[in-house]
Amino acid sequence: MKACIILHNMIVEDERDSYDLAFDYDYVEDSISEPIVRQDHNPCYAAHLRRVVQIRDPDLHARLQLILMQEIWSDIRRDKDHNCSCYVLSRP
Repeated sequence: MKACIILHNMIVEDERDSYDLAFDYDYVEDSISEPIVRQDHNPCYAAHLRRVVQIRDPDLHARLQLILMQEIWSDIRRDKDHNCSCYVLSRP
């Protein structure tokens, strides 16, 4: 990574004098159209925001965590009943 950064810096330093500022910031073409800005409701974005709020809800997080723990322990018990020694976990 350091070598890439050093090489990049060397190339930039070597080519710095050949850079030509061909872009004129004061000149604006007439053919450039104005951007279209929409103010209406986007249902996909609203659904995304609802999911984000649900994910960050501490009560829902705790419930989902409990459900996941119960599912894992039921799998461990099921495997133990079938004489599978693949889990070496002890219940807290």
